[in-house]
Amino acid sequence: MIKAAVVPHIFLSFILLFLSGCVYLTHFDDVMFLKGLEDNQKQMQAQLDKEEKLYDKLGADIHNGNLKTLTSKHEIVKVYGEPTLCKPAEGQTGIKETCVYRKQSGGLLTEIISLNLDGQGKLYSWKISDRRK
Repeated sequence: MIKAAVVPHIFLSFILLFLSGCVYLTHFDDVMFLKGLEDNQKQMQAQLDKEEKLYDKLGADIHNGNLKTLTSKHEIVKVYGEPTLCKPAEGQTGIKETCVYRKQSGGLLTEIISLNLDGQGKLYSWKISDRRK
């Protein structure tokens, strides 16, 4: 047998559960929108982390002497990912294109790696610019 004092608590509990469900259902679209934003943020962060690792690998390979001239642009992109920017090189002898890799975090004042490619799309030279100074 249920005591008389417990009945109001059970009734109140059912009302609260019912109302909380109604609130959830009325704002379901908003909740799902926020969930979608959270999922997108996680995907963006994962992509940034991946690009940071590839950038760090490129920098380490340059410093360790593992990046060799005459490596094709295709091989470079396969190993280090897509560059931030590729543009035609003007007025530089032997260089047809410059591809820039920039660390995604750190804002505008971050280290930049420029890879210069010759007419056959092979690595000709590189330059590391530290814009933090």
